[in-house]
Amino acid sequence: MNDPANARHNWLNGWRIAGWGAAMALLALPAIAMLFTGEVHWTPLDFGFAAVRLLALGTGLELAKRFGGRTPKGLGIAIASVAGFMTVWANAAVGMIGAEGEPVNAGFSVLVIGGVLLSLIFRFLPAALRWIMAVIAIGQPVLGVAALQLMPGHVVEWGVLLVFAAIWSAAAFCFHRAHRRAAR
Repeated sequence: MNDPANARHNWLNGWRIAGWGAAMALLALPAIAMLFTGEVHWTPLDFGFAAVRLLALGTGLELAKRFGGRTPKGLGIAIASVAGFMTVWANAAVGMIGAEGEPVNAGFSVLVIGGVLLSLIFRFLPAALRWIMAVIAIGQPVLGVAALQLMPGHVVEWGVLLVFAAIWSAAAFCFHRAHRRAAR
């Protein structure tokens, strides 16, 4: 039943190779750009940070495929992985509110890191993940409200925060569906 040739085929399928190849290509782009222009200045720390983010995204998508496949749970893990990647990327690049160094921006990263840790603690159980994702979704606009108090004079991009909240809510909905399906 466990055919080693089939297992190897699943491991080296085209989508997996394309996905990890795309991640490596994205990581190589700044290095290539630095050869041709002086406007791109990446340090080894920048490359390391980008590699960790891409590795986290790829691992999240691998987990989605492995533990959920084409089920609501798999879709929820995939959506949460992309949302986490986008949140940390946007926050590190320009900051969700104000500049990337503003104190309230740490809250967005804390939400994502906390969500990852809690997901691991609860072993990716949909019953827990639906609440974790819901808290992260609610946390997005709550941090916007906090920014109004903590950072007077800064503009809060409510549209961006609500888009991120909607993405996290979509993950929560998928986990809710997975939980309901498992309860039947």
